[in-house]
Formats: sequence, C-alpha cells, structure tokens
Amino acid sequence: MTNENLNQNLAQIQRIKSLAGSIAHETRNPLASIRQGCDIIKNCLNEAMEFLDLISTSSTRGLMISEMILANIREEKIDTNKFTDLSIAKIVKSAIREFAFESKKEKGLVSVDLEDDFIFRGDETLMIFALFNLLKNSLYYKAKINIWLDADKKFLYFKDTGVGIPADKLELIFDDFFTSNKKGGTGLGLPFCKKVMLSFGGDISCKSKEFEGTEFCLKFSADQN
Repeated sequence: MTNENLNQNLAQIQRIKSLAGSIAHETRNPLASIRQGCDIIKNCLNEAMEFLDLISTSSTRGLMISEMILANIREEKIDTNKFTDLSIAKIVKSAIREFAFESKKEKGLVSVDLEDDFIFRGDETLMIFALFNLLKNSLYYKAKINIWLDADKKFLYFKDTGVGIPADKLELIFDDFFTSNKKGGTGLGLPFCKKVMLSFGGDISCKSKEFEGTEFCLKFSADQN
C-alpha cells in the first residue's frame, strides 16, 4: 500500500469515527427542544399547541440535520436547486426560538437587532443549523452574544464576549476536524457553516482576540435582490 493510499484510508477512518459523534452533537439541540416541549406541555396545557408545533418542527429539523451531516461526511455538494428567497430576520428568530437554551438566564445572554432585515436565497434549515453552531460555541463559555444585520452589505454579525481565539489557531477554525479546548467538539461545525455560506453564494469570516471575544461576519450574495 502506498503512502498516498494509506493517508487516504486514515482520513476516511477519521471521518467515520467523527460521524457518530457529530450526529449526536449536532442533533442535541433539536432533540433537547423536543424534551423541553414535552415537559412544558405536562405543566401548562394552555400552551400545548405552541409547543406541539415546536416539537414537530424540531423533529423534522433534527432529521434533516442528520442527513446534512451524513452528506458532509460523504463530501457531497449541497443541493442548491431547492433554495428559496428567505428573510434573514425571520430565520434568526426561528433559530432563537428553536435553540435548546439551558435556562431563561442563558437565553438572556443573547441580544438581537433585526431591524435591518434583508432577503437572501438559500435554505432555512441550513441557515438555522449554522446559527445553532455559532450559538453553541459561544454559550459553551457562557458568553454574552449580540446579533445584528446590515441590509446594505447583506451581512449578519454575530459577536460574543467569550474567551476569544488565539491568533495561531484563528486561521484553522474552518478546517475539518479542528477543535480546541472544547469537550465533545467534533471539529465539523464551523467547517460546515463555511460550506453552507459558500453554497448561498456568500462566505463567513472571523475576527477574534484571546480573552476579548469573537466576531463572525456572515456575508450573503450581494447579487440577490
């Protein structure tokens, strides 16, 4: 077996090992939303219909996310044929609503300003998946989060007050399997966020200073009306 074949086999083994952990890690939020919804239904039947809807949405979203992770592991391209025109403000609201915050206090760490809304062409679940990853990363360190929009540039900004990223690791965060000081991390979240934004005709970039926080800029295609 040549060194090239050996390296390819090792890379494939690494992807397979990461698959199970990645699915468990990335579906945790939709499944936790289901659990929370059930608990609330038990305690407050008057709100049952609202949370039954959340359960249905989260179940569907969880299944779709699993399929996306499998596709990513197989290095399949994202299908753009079903992309539609979407409101970024509406999707951010849905992501905040569906995210499984540990408590009201944790949810209170997130501040949003969605007045400068804009339309982009993409997929709702893919966008929510990307936002879930950013939320999870920041809330892991109990950081305060600010999310705001710039319609002129078609940018979404996501800034936290967390521990920041060391300069020598900043350029690696969008590389497959790269993770640092995070228990349970698979190193696939941010790379897939990058893949999602590129499929939308945009991109994602990051600025960070250690101990001073991190800012992501999600850039959407300026060619879309």
